[in-house]
Amino acid sequence: MNSQVKVAITGGPSGGKTTLIETLKKELGQKCAVVPEAASILYRGGFPRFKESQGVIHAQRAIYFIQHELEDMICKMSQKSLIVCDRGTLDSLAYWPEGAQHFFAEVQSSREKELARYDWVIHLDTADTDFYDTSNPIRTESFEEAWTLNSKIKEAWAGHPRRLIIPHNADFLSKITTSLAVIRAILAHKNADEITKELL
Repeated sequence: MNSQVKVAITGGPSGGKTTLIETLKKELGQKCAVVPEAASILYRGGFPRFKESQGVIHAQRAIYFIQHELEDMICKMSQKSLIVCDRGTLDSLAYWPEGAQHFFAEVQSSREKELARYDWVIHLDTADTDFYDTSNPIRTESFEEAWTLNSKIKEAWAGHPRRLIIPHNADFLSKITTSLAVIRAILAHKNADEITKELL
């Protein structure tokens, strides 16, 4: 029996995903295995970035399949009880230029199959304009583009029964502390309603 809990950490650019995952590694290192972000691996490795629709489709297909394989590999090879995914396969849908039906046809899957890959989804909202972080060299979005993506990512994950949204907080440390508390509550087998009521 597989007792692993698989959590996708997603959200718009500059939401705090990287900081949260680094914190989880430090706080829950003995329990936690991390699936790295496929997009960062590809783009840091030199995968071309085109703004034209066809270029975006090729890039997001590559990201989707690499994410898929990374998750499957780490879930099968890790003995850790918590699998934390830096983004998830449905994030590619938010960037897809041709709509959901075309996306699922291209990757030969469905929304139901992709949602079922994750026990929980934690969405970290993009920071407000005064707190938007532009220091990440992989991040090319303006603040306005980031907020649009934040909404599209929420839409892509709509329908997941255990999706928790953590809003922006001017106190970034408080946002990360709340996110960490949510993860601990998940590991304590609390349900989504309990977590929302107690922590969000």
